[in-house]
Amino acid sequence: MNVYIFNDINDTKFIYCDIIMSYMTSVNKLIHEEIDRDIIVRRALERGIVSQRNLALFLIKKLKLNVSVDAAISAVRRYKSENELEKSYSLSRKKIAKSESVQMTSNIIEISLEKNKQTQDLLKKAFDLVDYDKGEILLVIQGETIIKLIINQKNYDKIITLFSKKVINKIEKNLAKINIHLVEEAMKVPGILSVFSTELMIYGINIVESMSCLPEMLFIVEERDLLKSYECVYKLCNP
Repeated sequence: MNVYIFNDINDTKFIYCDIIMSYMTSVNKLIHEEIDRDIIVRRALERGIVSQRNLALFLIKKLKLNVSVDAAISAVRRYKSENELEKSYSLSRKKIAKSESVQMTSNIIEISLEKNKQTQDLLKKAFDLVDYDKGEILLVIQGETIIKLIINQKNYDKIITLFSKKVINKIEKNLAKINIHLVEEAMKVPGILSVFSTELMIYGINIVESMSCLPEMLFIVEERDLLKSYECVYKLCNP
């Protein structure tokens, strides 16, 4: 426990002000972090769609802050002045709008495998079973402990037999692949992935997997969402 010895009234004022400033810094941090977590709120704030007062009232209630509305508004205002998200978002959308093509592939399956030397050795055989000249696919995602194969449904039976049941963790069927071919200049623009994932989320679409081999960007979604996904991505690429 800290014990403060005050020599005069000025010392008391100093300690009091220091405590208040420390608390307000903490409040600002909480408010800024909460806005950071919600890209829709961030965009609405910057575009003036949501008022700073209404957002401040909402955050006071959500975060249970013991501060005045004016103090919360000040924190929101400061966040807005220091974070120009809309400029980055707008630039990303402009680059996406120049995309060269969008391709959709249905009847996709994802196989999740235990990662070990034997599994990796068998991948070589899996590649030999795919006819790339006919547009067939075999995509590989490797994590620390898992390897995921994304393949056409027509090749499922001959590829799945390569691996023993004990290394197969999960099989996801009825998936679809979205392949966006971006322009080269988009590769140096931050926020491209964020734009796609945010827009797909707004459409209520779950992204099963996402990957990039720039200038190509790929998303794996549930096949039932394929039409909605196409509508969403097409609007981004052809505004």
